[in-house]
Amino acid sequence: MGEQDHPPKTPECDLARVSYCLFSPGHLSYRSSMKIRGFLILATSVALAACAGSGTGFLAGRQALLRGEPDNAVGYFDQVAQADPSSVVNSPPPRKSIWTYVGRAHYNAGRYAQAKTALDKALTYVKDDHVARLYRGLTMIRGYTAPPPATTFTLQEISYALREGVSPRRVGAIARERGVAFDLNIETENQLKTAGADSILLDDLKKLRAERANQSKPGDSQRSEGAKEIGAALTGLRDWLDYTIASTSQGRFWDPSGEIRAEISNGIRAATAGQPDWATIVANAESVGYKLEEESDRARRDESNDNRRQPR
Repeated sequence: MGEQDHPPKTPECDLARVSYCLFSPGHLSYRSSMKIRGFLILATSVALAACAGSGTGFLAGRQALLRGEPDNAVGYFDQVAQADPSSVVNSPPPRKSIWTYVGRAHYNAGRYAQAKTALDKALTYVKDDHVARLYRGLTMIRGYTAPPPATTFTLQEISYALREGVSPRRVGAIARERGVAFDLNIETENQLKTAGADSILLDDLKKLRAERANQSKPGDSQRSEGAKEIGAALTGLRDWLDYTIASTSQGRFWDPSGEIRAEISNGIRAATAGQPDWATIVANAESVGYKLEEESDRARRDESNDNRRQPR
């Protein structure tokens, strides 16, 4: 194939593939296909506008990550990282390298080897990046499976299909044909529910990934090293959260119920146990990473509302 047959990768390129896979003749009507193609043109224009500056590009990437579009998120974050590899993200806290977000996006997409490479870079720039260390440990426990076939369904494609009105039953049928490229965790499961997934589809996706995961499990030494990383990361996050709550003006808006701190304490116990329960360690660490990201938005929102209520 010539060079003209390989268009450059953009943040929206996988939407083009899902348009072909799900909405081409034989899957949905011609009218639906035209609707999707119109959306793709608009999405590409939005992507180009969003990447005009590093700050805007980061925000667009974070929005994509939280929507369940990790492939788009990687495109945005990677542009910021390539422009300034030492870029540090202070908001949302805690302090992180831009490479942490590159790694998180790869992680949610199920690309654990690429995630670890990005997270290793993050820790060279920000040595106390506890979120990077948390997800680095998770990649070591999840393992580095071989890349799935190009036709395998991604989280982004399934999220997009559901939002465009494709029934969960139809998505499940195609997923069973092609396989899935990612693991469900509290974050990706909530994103799929928001997009329109039902419990039957979620169960199907879990079973499909379990079959693939059983084919390639990491060794005990690698998983033990991952647990150590997670334990160290959670300890660092606990100390940071304790300091934030006790010593900063925004602290009273962070984790007012104590739920996140309790989950961190449970995670430290699980990661340092003599007989580790790997499923519990992974589920807890993923939950802490997800809830901290959400909590930063909630704390900022509560602080803003409180400031508006103050007498002038």
